[in-house]
Amino acid sequence: MTQDFPHDETGELLRLMQSQGDDLSVPRYIDFFLIFDLKDQAIAFANQADLGPGFRVETSHYEKTEKWQARLTVHMAPVYAELVMLERQVARLGREYGGQSDGWGCAPAS
Repeated sequence: MTQDFPHDETGELLRLMQSQGDDLSVPRYIDFFLIFDLKDQAIAFANQADLGPGFRVETSHYEKTEKWQARLTVHMAPVYAELVMLERQVARLGREYGGQSDGWGCAPAS
Protein backbone atom coordinates (compact mmCIF):
# COMPACT_ATOMS: atom_id res chain seq x y z
CA MET A 1 0.00 0.00 0.00
CA THR A 2 1.43 3.38 -1.01
CA GLN A 3 1.18 6.10 1.61
CA ASP A 4 1.30 9.84 1.03
CA PHE A 5 3.54 11.86 3.34
CA PRO A 6 3.96 15.58 4.05
CA HIS A 7 6.62 17.41 2.06
CA ASP A 8 9.30 17.71 4.71
CA GLU A 9 12.55 15.90 5.47
CA THR A 10 10.89 12.95 7.22
CA GLY A 11 8.22 12.64 4.56
CA GLU A 12 10.84 12.69 1.81
CA LEU A 13 12.86 9.93 3.48
CA LEU A 14 9.77 7.76 3.99
CA ARG A 15 8.74 8.33 0.36
CA LEU A 16 12.22 7.23 -0.76
CA MET A 17 12.10 4.13 1.42
CA GLN A 18 8.65 3.27 0.08
CA SER A 19 9.73 3.79 -3.55
CA GLN A 20 12.60 1.35 -2.95
CA GLY A 21 10.12 -1.33 -1.93
CA ASP A 22 10.53 -1.04 1.84
CA ASP A 23 7.46 -2.26 3.76
CA LEU A 24 6.94 0.60 6.21
CA SER A 25 4.53 -1.45 8.32
CA VAL A 26 7.40 -3.70 9.48
CA PRO A 27 9.07 -2.68 12.76
CA ARG A 28 12.85 -2.29 12.72
CA TYR A 29 15.56 -0.54 14.73
CA ILE A 30 15.48 3.21 14.12
CA ASP A 31 18.35 5.45 15.20
CA PHE A 32 18.02 9.11 16.20
CA PHE A 33 21.26 11.11 16.24
CA LEU A 34 22.51 14.08 18.24
CA ILE A 35 25.84 15.88 17.87
CA PHE A 36 27.71 17.42 20.82
CA ASP A 37 30.82 19.60 20.89
CA LEU A 38 32.21 17.88 23.98
CA LYS A 39 32.47 14.28 25.13
CA ASP A 40 31.20 15.29 28.59
CA GLN A 41 28.01 16.72 27.07
CA ALA A 42 27.30 13.52 25.12
CA ILE A 43 27.95 11.33 28.15
CA ALA A 44 25.79 13.52 30.42
CA PHE A 45 22.98 13.30 27.89
CA ALA A 46 23.31 9.51 27.63
CA ASN A 47 23.29 9.14 31.42
CA GLN A 48 20.36 11.49 32.08
CA ALA A 49 18.05 11.40 29.04
CA ASP A 50 14.97 9.32 29.69
CA LEU A 51 12.81 8.62 26.68
CA GLY A 52 11.18 5.60 28.22
CA PRO A 53 11.54 1.85 28.02
CA GLY A 54 12.80 0.40 24.79
CA PHE A 55 15.33 3.16 24.06
CA ARG A 56 19.02 2.39 23.97
CA VAL A 57 21.57 5.24 24.05
CA GLU A 58 25.21 5.02 22.93
CA THR A 59 27.86 7.68 22.51
CA SER A 60 30.83 7.73 20.16
CA HIS A 61 33.42 10.05 18.68
CA TYR A 62 32.08 11.55 15.45
CA GLU A 63 35.23 11.65 13.34
CA LYS A 64 33.57 13.45 10.43
CA THR A 65 33.43 16.65 12.49
CA GLU A 66 35.68 15.87 15.48
CA LYS A 67 32.62 16.13 17.73
CA TRP A 68 30.66 13.57 19.75
CA GLN A 69 27.54 11.72 18.78
CA ALA A 70 24.73 10.18 20.80
CA ARG A 71 22.65 7.53 19.05
CA LEU A 72 19.26 6.64 20.48
CA THR A 73 17.82 3.41 19.14
CA VAL A 74 14.25 2.14 19.40
CA HIS A 75 12.42 -0.76 17.74
CA MET A 76 9.31 0.47 15.92
CA ALA A 77 7.67 0.76 12.52
CA PRO A 78 8.64 3.97 10.70
CA VAL A 79 5.34 5.82 11.17
CA TYR A 80 5.49 9.46 10.07
CA ALA A 81 3.73 11.06 13.08
CA GLU A 82 5.69 9.00 15.61
CA LEU A 83 9.02 9.73 13.92
CA VAL A 84 8.35 13.47 13.89
CA MET A 85 7.24 13.44 17.54
CA LEU A 86 10.28 11.43 18.66
CA GLU A 87 12.71 13.54 16.64
CA ARG A 88 11.33 16.70 18.28
CA GLN A 89 11.52 15.11 21.73
CA VAL A 90 15.09 13.92 21.16
CA ALA A 91 16.12 17.35 19.84
CA ARG A 92 14.57 19.11 22.86
CA LEU A 93 16.33 16.81 25.33
CA GLY A 94 19.59 17.11 23.42
CA ARG A 95 19.51 20.92 23.54
CA GLU A 96 19.36 20.72 27.35
CA TYR A 97 22.87 19.21 27.19
CA GLY A 98 24.24 21.38 24.38
CA GLY A 99 23.42 18.91 21.59
CA GLN A 100 22.02 19.41 18.13
CA SER A 101 19.71 17.00 16.32
CA ASP A 102 21.29 15.21 13.35
CA GLY A 103 18.23 13.35 12.04
CA TRP A 104 17.26 9.71 12.07
CA GLY A 105 17.90 6.62 9.99
CA CYS A 106 17.23 2.91 9.72
CA ALA A 107 17.93 -0.13 7.62
CA PRO A 108 15.27 -1.46 5.27
CA ALA A 109 12.89 -4.04 6.68
CA SER A 110 14.18 -7.55 6.22
